[in-house]
Formats: sequence, C-alpha cells, structure tokens
Amino acid sequence: MLIANILECGYSGGFTLRDVKLSVSEGEILLVTGRSGSGKTTLVRAITGTMRALGGYVKGEVYLCGRSVQGASPEDVYSCLTYIPQEPWYAILGHTVYAEICHVLALEGYICSEVEFALSNLLHLANRLTYTLSAGETQRVLWAEALLKKSRLLVLDEPLVYLDKSAKTTVKSIIEKALVEDLGVLLVDHDPVFWENFEPQLLNLKDGRVMYYGKWSRNIIEQHSTKALNRREARISKGIYAELRNVWFRYPSGDYVLKNMNMTIEKGVLTAITGPNGSGKTTLLKLASGILKPNRGIITRYGSAVYIPENPLLYFTMPTPREELLLASRGDESRVLDIAEYFNIAGILDQPLAKLSSGERRRIALASAYMLGFDAYFVDEPTGGLDYESAMLVLNVLEDLVERDRAVIIAAHDERAVDRSDLIVELGI
Repeated sequence: MLIANILECGYSGGFTLRDVKLSVSEGEILLVTGRSGSGKTTLVRAITGTMRALGGYVKGEVYLCGRSVQGASPEDVYSCLTYIPQEPWYAILGHTVYAEICHVLALEGYICSEVEFALSNLLHLANRLTYTLSAGETQRVLWAEALLKKSRLLVLDEPLVYLDKSAKTTVKSIIEKALVEDLGVLLVDHDPVFWENFEPQLLNLKDGRVMYYGKWSRNIIEQHSTKALNRREARISKGIYAELRNVWFRYPSGDYVLKNMNMTIEKGVLTAITGPNGSGKTTLLKLASGILKPNRGIITRYGSAVYIPENPLLYFTMPTPREELLLASRGDESRVLDIAEYFNIAGILDQPLAKLSSGERRRIALASAYMLGFDAYFVDEPTGGLDYESAMLVLNVLEDLVERDRAVIIAAHDERAVDRSDLIVELGI
C-alpha cells in the first residue's frame, strides 16, 4: 500500500531528511515519533506528494497503492490516501461546514442531501462558517471527511493535538475500525503511549535521521513517553489584569458561544482554560485579549496584551525567525541571539517560517512575544504537538512570565500544561 525509499528530502539550504525506508501494508499501523523539528512533518509531506508544492525536493521513490508519487497528479495521490495535516485549517476549502462536507461527498459521487450530510455526524455545525471553528472542531470535520472517503491509507499528522478526551476516544474507535477493514494507517504523534494497545510499527526520527524502525518496543516507548508532572501550590495574585462582566458572544449566523461570562484575570497567575471542543476556549482568549468584542457585557483591561493563536503562522509579520525577532527587539542582534539560545531556535533563525514545524513556530512566536514585554499573554494550545522537552521549555517560559507578575492565560487540552497551572477555568460544564 505504501512503500518509501527516500534518499534525501527537504528544502534547499535548510532542513534535510535522509535515508528513510518504510512500508505500510493493509491492516497495519506505523507510528512516527521524534522531537519537535526531527523531520516528522517533512516525511509526511514527502509521502503525500506536497513537498514540491512547498518549495522542497525529494530524492528517492514513494509508491502509493502501486503507483509512484513522483509526477503523479493530486487526484491520483488522494484517490489512495486521506491526509489530515497537523495544522487542520489548511485542509478546509468550504466557507461553511455544509459546503465543506458537500464538496467531499461530491468527489465520492454522492448527491449532497440532508440524509447524506447526516452521515458526517456534523448536523449541529452545518451552518457554521469554517473560519469560526476551533482547531478541535476543524479536526472533527476532517475526521468526518476521512470516514466518507474511500481511501485505502490514512496519513495523520498529530491527529489528537486539539481534541478533547471524548473525541480522542472516538478517534481510537475509528482507527480500530479502519484496521479491521484492512486500511493502512501512518500517524505522527509526539506521545506514543496513547497508541500502545495497537502495538504499531515504530519509526523514531532525530535530527532528520532514523534512530529506530521496527516492531513495538517498550524501551522506545519509555524514552518518548510523557512524564508525569506534580501540581504545585497556586501562586498569590499580584493584582488584576482584566475583568469580564456578563459577557455574551456569538459569531455571525451562529448560536451564543459564551453566555453571561464573568471572570477576573489576575497578574502573577497561570490560568488554564479547559473544556470540550467548541466550548469557547479560543473565543474567550480572543475576547479577553481584545481581538474580539462582546455582543453584550463589559470587558475592562489594565495594560497591554498579546494573543498567540493555535496557528502560530497568523502571529508572524516577517518571513524568517531572525527578521521576526529583530523586529521584536528593535534591531538588537545580540538580544536576538540570546533569546534564540534560550528558546532553542538558534539553528533555524534563517529558515523560512512557512517551512518549519508547528512546534518550532510555537517557540518562535512565544520568543517574539516574550521580547516585546506585554502585561498579559494569551496563548492558545501552547504545547500542542510538542515533545516532552519542547513542551517543558515552553511551560518554563510561561512560568517565568508569571514570576515577573505577568498575567498568563492558556487554552489547553494537554494535561502537561493544565497540571502546571495555578487556576483552571472549565467551560462547557
């Protein structure tokens, strides 16, 4: 179903992945693991035929369903596989959920009717504008599309990163069903423990090289498992940054996402906003930071704020990390180099931001915001898709900001981030 012998792939003058051989047969699951920036997403782009479209190159051969990906049309490639990217918003075409699902149904030869649309289990989102969906809701739409398609191979890049616990359980059931029906599954995940019951084949990458490829190994799992974190005592508040009083908000043509919301945001406190997909976590961050205005109610802020979105590319204004950080530092090159070392991004300062991994972009966005010195930091899914070391780096930076009496508010599904918080606000209960 999938056979790859990649001699080299990457970007000219940038990151390179070398000497990767792998295969996925019917009814088999291959789990790709490794730290942020190790080459996982680059490998997926080579397999799905999207590398060249992003200005990269592939030397070697990749065969999908018996046909070479090299020179193949997108129609040929995607008749064999369904690809859900780590950044799900890039896979959405329709302006509404209904239009998006109907597009997929049309490609599969169905006439889009309410009966057919109901197969997606997304009737409650049918009229939602896709740009108003949270990352978790967007992933749910893509999962629904995957079930409607007749692909033989599922390629999933960090498929759980924005999903709540209920949705993760559903994904497990979908994978089990796919394997029973002899579909192949290639998935990328920073935390292999979740997939332990499947005993998948493992491919571990480090700095663009294969460190392990073979059967399920307890030793490999232990090396890459998420370590438990102890919750510490909450800090003492250093004053109020913002107050939300009787706040209501809804997007155009939608129901109210937040109703009669009351909340006080404190300085010197790390606050985690939790809740199921679609409960309003991202919306709350955008309201509190001033990106959105409430339909009703009052929000009072005492100081400056920055919002770092789930998709960090939306934060940037410059093409490379160096230029982005120089802008934030007002041209102070020495400070840029110091911050780059602190955030472990010194080796990628001159790489195009568009070609970096999502985890690398998250660290760069946070580095830029850190340098600018805001009073409050609103960060959406700060550790989403990050390996343990990268996640701890980000959380340590957020704690550093809190120790400097900044208000730090995160929206998170990741228990590693929630466990480090001082205050948890749960929505949708």
